[in-house]
Amino acid sequence: MALDLVFYTGLAFLVVHELDAIHRHEWRMFPFISRLNDRTGYQVFVLLHIPLLVLIFWLVSHPPGTVRFWFQVSMDVFFMVHFGLHYLMREHEHSEFGEGFSKLTVALAAAAGLIHLMLLFVGA
Repeated sequence: MALDLVFYTGLAFLVVHELDAIHRHEWRMFPFISRLNDRTGYQVFVLLHIPLLVLIFWLVSHPPGTVRFWFQVSMDVFFMVHFGLHYLMREHEHSEFGEGFSKLTVALAAAAGLIHLMLLFVGA
């Protein structure tokens, strides 16, 4: 279904962004993890993604219905809020997301979320 393809595209951009976030030492921007040395901060940052990804995989494969619908809506909103957070944090002393590629992955996830959300409620 085309609607699911738009959602999965946004999710893919988010996952790609998280891979880029490892390369760009994003843990240095988080209040508690930033206090750790880089090796430990990296490990904690990566390990924290395991329960998040398990939850995402579980909910994304949930049989069609109310749970899946509201999961997709909340992820669409998250894609857009995440973009806003990156915009607000662009001047953070430890932000390494100034490169066009990094900005593009976050922006395209947000765009996919917005398009998916509009299609969900307007009807695709």
